[in-house]
Amino acid sequence: MKKTNFWRYLIWVVVIVALFTAIDFIVHFSVDYLEVYYYPIPQSLKFISETPLVWYAIGKFLGAVVIGALLFPIVKRIPKIWAKSFVFTIIIISLLEVRYILSGYYGNLWHVYNFIQHGIALLVVSYLIFWKTKAAGA
Repeated sequence: MKKTNFWRYLIWVVVIVALFTAIDFIVHFSVDYLEVYYYPIPQSLKFISETPLVWYAIGKFLGAVVIGALLFPIVKRIPKIWAKSFVFTIIIISLLEVRYILSGYYGNLWHVYNFIQHGIALLVVSYLIFWKTKAAGA
């Protein structure tokens, strides 16, 4: 097996998270029950957008890329692609969801649906990218 390169992995993590964030944005925009009606917006950046969903997506993208990058030493050692994808997904969505729970702005059922939706979207995208690119070592 050839050695997995962190920078190649990181590029594909950015692609995975960008696709995941786009899917998530569409779901939150389209499904009333999963509406994002609050997200902290930095006062100095309100000129970019005052829409909570935009900042939710930006926060998700940046957070998931950082977490995904930090997962490199773990993910590269897992031999099966489905297991890599699962570990990658469950850690990222769990940490993101804890952040949303701690914000206190959404109800319990919102968090359950959000966790499931995030899990499905990120698992499918990460599996397909890891499988096609071998970016996490296969």
